[in-house]
Amino acid sequence: METKDYNAQEIFYDSRRFMVPIYQRKYQWDDTQLEPFWSDVETKAVELIEDERGFKHYMGALILLPEFESSQIAVTPKMQVVDGQQRLTTFQLFLAAIREIARKHNVNEIVEQTHGYLFNKPKPKDTDEIARFKLTPTPEDREVFHHIIDNTQVDVWKKYYNFYIGDRVPKNTPYRALRAYQIFCGKVDTFVHYETTNVSSSDEDESIIMYGLQVMDDRDTAHFRLEALLKALLEQMKLVVITLDEGDDPQIIFETLNSKGRPLLTMDLVRNNIFHRAEKEENTNTEDLFQKLWRPFNDRWWDEPSPFSRPKRPRTDHFLHHVLTAETGRKISIRELYSEYRAFAVPKGKKRYESVYEELRELEKFVPTYETLEEKIETDPDLTWIGRKLAAWQVTTAYPIVMQVSVSDLEIYEKKQMYLMIYSYIVRRTIAGLTGKNLNNVFQSLAREFVVEGTSLSVCRSYFSDRLGESTRFPTDDEFRRGVLHNPAFTNAPGRRVKDILWELELATRTSYSEKTPMPDQLWTEHVLPQTWTDEWPFESSDLPIDEGRISERKTKLHTLGNLTLITDMLNISLGNKSFNAKKKELELHSGLFLNRWFVGKGTWTEKDIHQRGEHLADMAIEIWPSL
Repeated sequence: METKDYNAQEIFYDSRRFMVPIYQRKYQWDDTQLEPFWSDVETKAVELIEDERGFKHYMGALILLPEFESSQIAVTPKMQVVDGQQRLTTFQLFLAAIREIARKHNVNEIVEQTHGYLFNKPKPKDTDEIARFKLTPTPEDREVFHHIIDNTQVDVWKKYYNFYIGDRVPKNTPYRALRAYQIFCGKVDTFVHYETTNVSSSDEDESIIMYGLQVMDDRDTAHFRLEALLKALLEQMKLVVITLDEGDDPQIIFETLNSKGRPLLTMDLVRNNIFHRAEKEENTNTEDLFQKLWRPFNDRWWDEPSPFSRPKRPRTDHFLHHVLTAETGRKISIRELYSEYRAFAVPKGKKRYESVYEELRELEKFVPTYETLEEKIETDPDLTWIGRKLAAWQVTTAYPIVMQVSVSDLEIYEKKQMYLMIYSYIVRRTIAGLTGKNLNNVFQSLAREFVVEGTSLSVCRSYFSDRLGESTRFPTDDEFRRGVLHNPAFTNAPGRRVKDILWELELATRTSYSEKTPMPDQLWTEHVLPQTWTDEWPFESSDLPIDEGRISERKTKLHTLGNLTLITDMLNISLGNKSFNAKKKELELHSGLFLNRWFVGKGTWTEKDIHQRGEHLADMAIEIWPSL
């Protein structure tokens, strides 16, 4: 291994092909990286213009592995970019932007100079048509990147105009290289057009570059300022280049250097590991494998945090965590997810799958299930249903067993019953006042049971039947009824959870002739007897004294399901703490929910009325959320 620092000019000057391995990430740099990069180059350019001496700026590390063609005569040498491809790509895009603005100002000398740092002179035995490019990115970025390097800014716009808004590329573009190029063209053009001055900041010992109002439009000035930018980029920007020997393992080097600092996503490391192993397999086309089985994971949706899961991590991490739990039945540490995957794919040094193709197919089969659970797509209606329920209850720890059920060969009816059993278990334990803190262990051990015994309704039912402890048992009908009548559902199942319960009760109240409408977005949970009750809410018997016992009983009934209903947000504001007769009239006039028809014929609303409605709701609840 050889380590040495080089400026960008030395790196790009010789004919050399920098090849980004297929297992590397797409180009990812956004404004948060592009702005500091521009600032660094701009600062050095101003120093050159004002003839000031400054230190050269280090831009990070570049790890290269020479490929065997490097020793062949009449073939352009190849260097595999093990790490640093984001920086190399950014350098190339910046050079393309300088070239474009030089064209605009007819500064042909700069155009010619940049050409030599963007293209190789093909050698006699170069058979690859893209050997002329200095940099070859991953297949995901290759077409757009090479089009930028090969064409003018107008030609780029003509080909990719669907990804522009006017003359700008939005931040959420799938082609980050396109936005980087557009940003750099704008900044270089502005730099060339306007005079710059250094102004010392009073708050920090730094230089702030200000653009004056004097337009510098002549060709000589453009040449001078473009040359300053080009020299700043090529001569003042340095990289520490680590060149590996033939015997070095690039994957180990890559993982080691990326284990600290700004970490890669776990899925990046997993991908690198998978395709590094694939490259060692005979008769395996890694690029074809990447396109067919890995490309879906490059959708930015996968990099976004999962909205329903904790801790806050990208969906790819949670997906992998759930898949490993579903496949092994073991407790998987999300903090050590990469190590967990390596141990899964190659347990004790022996490959789990015959080929990487089979390994990727195993991952792929869970993708539609996870995307449905996370509401990206809608496939199986029963799977969509349980996904929405688990999201409302924020119980994604059940995902592995749902995945096992979903990808199994079970009949649709059996799958539906298992989804209902999971949902019923969660709701019953909550309403019965039993802890939900152990759900992750319960569902993980059920996943293990499915791995050992096979995934089936009978195994699922048997598993829950055997759970007798306070923290794991499946509540009986009597426990569930007592929970409905006496436990504070409003506080035990806050927010979306209690609304989900009430909406299921609403659906159960409807007749077969009723419209099948989905749950509206702007529904609120309403206490019929208000939380802040007044003299307008008398007790059932006015002859008895209002003592602490009666007040305590009212407070107990206040948050039970018998006293709760659903209304719109505007109606919620209107009702407030009004008397029961006033509330009843408003509900009759403005609410179309069947759940609220209960109150129409009532003359009072006391603890007895709440209990009576609670009994009615408990009967329905036992049917909606059945026991084993």
